[in-house]
Parts: sequence; structure tokens; C-alpha cells
Amino acid sequence: MTSRTELLRDNRDFSRFWWGQALTALGARVSDVCIPLLVLDLTGSVLWAGALLTVRLIVLNVARLPAGALADRWDRRRVMILVDLIRAVLWAVLAVAVFTGVASVWPLVIVGVVDGLVSSIYNPSLAAALRHLVRPDDITKAVSLNESRSYAASLLGPAVGGGLYAVAHWIPFAINAVTFVLCTYLVYRISAGLGGRNASKERLTTDMWAGLRYVFTQPFLRTLTIWSAVLNFATAAAFFGMVPMLVSLETPAAVIGAMSAVVAAGALLGSLIAPKLVATGAFRAVVVGGLVVAGAVTAVAIVPSMPVVVGALALLGATAPVLIIAMTAQVYDVIDDSMMARAQSTMTLVGSLFYPVSTLVMGWLMQYHGPGPAYGVMAAALAGAVLFTLARPVRAQLSPEPVASRPVVV
Repeated sequence: MTSRTELLRDNRDFSRFWWGQALTALGARVSDVCIPLLVLDLTGSVLWAGALLTVRLIVLNVARLPAGALADRWDRRRVMILVDLIRAVLWAVLAVAVFTGVASVWPLVIVGVVDGLVSSIYNPSLAAALRHLVRPDDITKAVSLNESRSYAASLLGPAVGGGLYAVAHWIPFAINAVTFVLCTYLVYRISAGLGGRNASKERLTTDMWAGLRYVFTQPFLRTLTIWSAVLNFATAAAFFGMVPMLVSLETPAAVIGAMSAVVAAGALLGSLIAPKLVATGAFRAVVVGGLVVAGAVTAVAIVPSMPVVVGALALLGATAPVLIIAMTAQVYDVIDDSMMARAQSTMTLVGSLFYPVSTLVMGWLMQYHGPGPAYGVMAAALAGAVLFTLARPVRAQLSPEPVASRPVVV
């Protein structure tokens, strides 16, 4: 079993994979903060800024199931290279459009639609490729490194993006294009096969339904998917509600602004310590982590004060990655490679199904019932998520046996 440092240093294919994704993750976070700024500069409309994000999410979710089926059929390495090239061109064209002074929001709409479409096949291909790059007993460390990469990008990206946008509006988008070119090169240099290429004579819809059946007929995957949906809904609502609550408590704007950095830093810390916690017992880590998250939200419901809210944010940020890493690592032990992209797409779609309405529900609860009852509802939902982790399929899968010694369930 190798350490995370050794994994990045000695495993050249994984290192190329990781650094490529680290670059594009940073580029994406840089662009994420600049897209709303550009929309506001062009239109002055907050509605347009929100609509662009919504359009991308709709396209991404609608395309997930067919894209997952295609990702299992096609060579995943070629898919990743092609998509990165498409996105490089896409963001380069947008950078040129901004540089030349195109005063229209429609190029941004096109970018959102195309990016959402190609991301729907890229993301499951990316997740499925990981098992071909590291040994089974290094999966948890690899997942941890991937999560820490994302949280580091979330921590650095907004500040970098805002600074570059202030220099020249087109620079952040040009940098994003460059990161995709670099990622393309690094993926091209990977010598290991990344899977896919599962020839199928079935219709695409048949393969899509096969992915759905695969997830919902396996007890652990079914339980994990429902758990994810509940956890995503309740934590998103809890994070959303804390900003208006801090405003109502007359918290200084600087403190509120620092909260996103606190959450990202806590999440980065959580992703780094997760492998050690999981190594002591994945089942215990998931249950205790779930109780900590539920407890933090319960504390806000009982004592809605600034210190409690800040402490709850820090706990949520640090604990959520532990839950994600512990459960995600098990997915690679359960799902057969020929079904990996379809299963990932299904689980991601269902797991995020209620995410878009979480802020709406939380806003309604806080508006008409107050923060205490609103957070009480979310604490109850998170307590329900803990009950899912106590279910027999989860207990059986998160056993103390080494991953490499357990048979793959197919």
C-alpha cells in the first residue's frame, strides 16, 4: 500500500491524470466566478446570470443517462481527449469574443449548453478511468487526492478569477482554454488503458435502462444512491440558509465573505485526513461523520447564533468529504467495469435530483417558519441519512476486511 505522496510521485499515469484534472478544475473555478460577472456587465440582470447556470444543469442532467451508456461503449481515453479539445476550443472562442467586445449573452448560452452536454459523458468516463490507474488497495487514497484537488481549486479559483477579471475580462476564459489543452496532452501521455470499448448491439435506451436496473437491484448501490440524495439535499439547504441567517444576526460582511473560504479550507482538510479515518474503519467513519453533520445542523436549530453558525459551517465543510470519500471508494469495489459509467451516471443523477429545489425549500421554511424550525427539518433529514448508513447493505460492504480481499459484486 502506497502513501498519497508516493502515489503522485511514483505512479506516472495517475500523476498525469491527477495534474490534468487539477489544472482544469482550477480553470473551471476561475471561469465559474467570472461568468456571472460577465453576464451582469453585459445585461445588468441577475436573472440572466441564474438562468445560464440553470440551462447548463438541465442539459447536463438530461444527457447523463445516454452519455453514461456511450461512455461504457466508447474508449474512455479517447472520449476524455476529444472532450477536452472541444472545451479548449469552446472557451478559446469565448475569450476571443470577449476580447473583441461582443456585447451579447448568447455566446455564453452556447458555452453553457455545449459544456453541459460534453461534461455529461466526460464525468462518468473520468470516474470510471480511476480504477485502471491505481491498485485496489490505493483507491481510497486516490479518491481522497481527487477530492482534495477539487476543494483546493474551490479555495483558490474565485480569488484568482476575480483578480484576472479585474485586469481584463477575457483573460480568465483564455486561461481555462489553456488548462484544457494541457489536460489533453497529459491524458494523451497516459500509457495505461482506461477501459470502455464494451461492444453492445443493444439500443442505447436498452443500455440506459440496464444501468438503472444495475444500481437499483443491488442493495448497497440502491442504499448509497438514496443516502446521497438525502445528504445532498439537506447539506445544500443548510449551507444556503446560513448566509441569510448571518445577515439577520448583523454579522459583518467581511466575516460572511470569509465563510466560503472557511468551508473550502475545512473541506480540503477533511479530504486529506479522510483516508486515515477510513483506515480505522469505514463503517465507523461514515456513521460518526453522519452524526457530526446532523449534530452541527441541530445545534444551529437550537442556538441560532453567529458562533454556532460559524462552527457548524466549519464542521460541515470538514466532515462532508470524509463521508463522500468513504462511500465513493466502495463503489469501485462493487461495480463491474463494463457498467461503471452507466452506474455512475445513474447514481449522480438520482443523488442530485432534489439538489436544485433545496434552496427553494430552505428559503420558504426560513421565510415563513423561521431559522430554528427550518434547520430542525434539515437536521431530521440528516438523521434519516444516518439511518441509511446503518442499513445491512452498508454495514456488509463497509466491513473491516481489506478492499483487495473482498470479491467484486456483479
